[in-house]
Amino acid sequence: MNDDVKKEVLKLDNQLCFRLYQVSRNMTRFYQPFLEKFNLTYPQYIVMLVVFEHENIDFKALSDKVDLRTGTLTPMLKKLEEIGYINREVNRDDRRKMTVRITEKGKILNEEILEVPISMYGELEMKQSSYHTMVKELDSLLINLKDGINKKENEK
Repeated sequence: MNDDVKKEVLKLDNQLCFRLYQVSRNMTRFYQPFLEKFNLTYPQYIVMLVVFEHENIDFKALSDKVDLRTGTLTPMLKKLEEIGYINREVNRDDRRKMTVRITEKGKILNEEILEVPISMYGELEMKQSSYHTMVKELDSLLINLKDGINKKENEK
């Protein structure tokens, strides 16, 4: 590899990871004003989307779905429980497991918070076809990243 190619490869503007980092940070910042009305942070919103979908879900399954470690998820769930959107219950059959359940207040939130994605689509002025293409591309990238991580971990 010649020196010019090396310089180009190491430029910040040529890094996919940096673009994704910027998009992630800015997407979170863009959502925040819409979520403040509901007393939610962006990560809490993501958790609530899963709770809306399942209404009751095993803690481990929730952790896997939102791709958060249990140590990160637990304080978030405590806060959501304090707000009144969820309840955490010990599984009667296996006391080592916990179930996360939506509350009546959470069900009301489910109806009201629909304005967030609708507002986001309007604000972003993104075509539906572009949206679906981007989702497919990011899903593909995620699969490749997870495969790469698994390969590295199996090499150890």
